[in-house]
Amino acid sequence: MVRYVIRRLLITIPIIVAVAIIVFTLMYFVPGDPAVLILGEAASEEELAAMREYLGINRPYIVQLLDYLKQLFIDFDLGTSWIYKTNISTELYNRMPTTFAICVYSILVSACLGIPLGVMAAVNQDRWPDKLVLWMSSIFTCIPNYCWALLFIVVFALNLGWFPIYGVSQGWKSYVLPCLSILMGSFTGLARQTRSSMLEVIRSDYVTSARAQGYSRNTVYYLHALPNALIPIITILGTQFAAGLGGTLILETIFSIPGVGLYVTGAITKRDYPAVMGCVVFLAILFCLIMLGVDVLYAVVDPRVRAQYEAKGAKRRHKA
Repeated sequence: MVRYVIRRLLITIPIIVAVAIIVFTLMYFVPGDPAVLILGEAASEEELAAMREYLGINRPYIVQLLDYLKQLFIDFDLGTSWIYKTNISTELYNRMPTTFAICVYSILVSACLGIPLGVMAAVNQDRWPDKLVLWMSSIFTCIPNYCWALLFIVVFALNLGWFPIYGVSQGWKSYVLPCLSILMGSFTGLARQTRSSMLEVIRSDYVTSARAQGYSRNTVYYLHALPNALIPIITILGTQFAAGLGGTLILETIFSIPGVGLYVTGAITKRDYPAVMGCVVFLAILFCLIMLGVDVLYAVVDPRVRAQYEAKGAKRRHKA
């Protein structure tokens, strides 16, 4: 298992390098002059030339790329914002807890709602609970989270006054509407996936045997069937969590939440290229680590996967 984790971490390195190269290349060829954006249209040509020299953007593409890769992977420095003149790593460190909290709360509630609904739909296949879950999944998943956000602002913030419209100054109340906006689409998709996974296992021999031994329905479904259906469910949860870290961009802008999403939006709007590149690379690293954690969870919840890893390790030791 340890060998597998190390191997996956090593595979992650070229992926992150490729992401950094692609993002840098896209930013390099984006139309517009950063010097003009920073100094304004009224700046003289001498001032613009001096700013380009200061930023290093007057050098050839390959030189800038190699310098950026050195800064990123040798100096471990995401760079400095052109607009705010602050260290990007520090900004992400300060903003990440807010974005992380929104994603964690949303995923936890999504799991608490989606998994039981999926189990209920599976054990009541083709009956009204199953049709209700499928209907909810079809409707809720099609509506973007920013539409839910605007609806919740109108209903719960403006009309009822229960929750704040922007910021995180009011504690847990500030997280309710953003989390609900993410939750509405995620828990129904999770319920649908849970239903599909459960339908594959509830007709298995061990489930029939558990029923024959007199176990209650909840014991059979939640302690015998559900653990064997968790692999696809964990995949969906991991993907939703990883996507949520980068996908809160619009929601944080709508609710003016000082997280990574709002920082990226401001960087894109002002063409703060170092900030955009640093955020994308940082989120790519997080995504790879989360997917690695998902693979490790496979071995935790499924003994068959753990036995497969152990068998591969024993085989390598035997060859050695």
